[in-house]
Amino acid sequence: MTLQTEIALPSENWKSRLKVGDVVAFRFPHEKAGENVPKVRPSLVIDVEDMAGERFAVLAYGTTNPCPRKQAYCVDVRSAKERAPASLRSPTRFNAARRILVSVHNSGFDTNAQGTPVLGQLADAALDRLHRVRARIHAERDIRRSSLFGRRGTGRKPRPVTVETRRKGRPDTREVRYV
Repeated sequence: MTLQTEIALPSENWKSRLKVGDVVAFRFPHEKAGENVPKVRPSLVIDVEDMAGERFAVLAYGTTNPCPRKQAYCVDVRSAKERAPASLRSPTRFNAARRILVSVHNSGFDTNAQGTPVLGQLADAALDRLHRVRARIHAERDIRRSSLFGRRGTGRKPRPVTVETRRKGRPDTREVRYV
């Protein structure tokens, strides 16, 4: 009698093990619509989120062309010491101002012979820079949300709202609340 154990292959695992700081091979869409098919390029995982039972990744665009725009959102991986764990051949800039939210089941991920699109991960100063960029993105998101939904203490006047309770379909009590 033989005992068979099921070993999880990387092709099955990478979707659940994907984490912030991973560098993946992804067919990043072009900024402008055109006939050219997106090419596979290194992309940086900025965030991993679970929504409605499905896993999503926020990916930042990777390029070897160090464009000067929006440097506050850029994570540079320049030195050979930083490039080695990320599996990058040349100095690369990940531009988090150009990011995309995709499902981990997206066909844009380019898997290697081991069945995973994960090339490597950031380390040292590049990882620290990524955390600063993420903090900036999250802070800006929170600021936008607070301005959309309002917050007490922001100088806005509370609005009166009438709350009515009913019993057996007839009005029972009426109360004015300020929100």
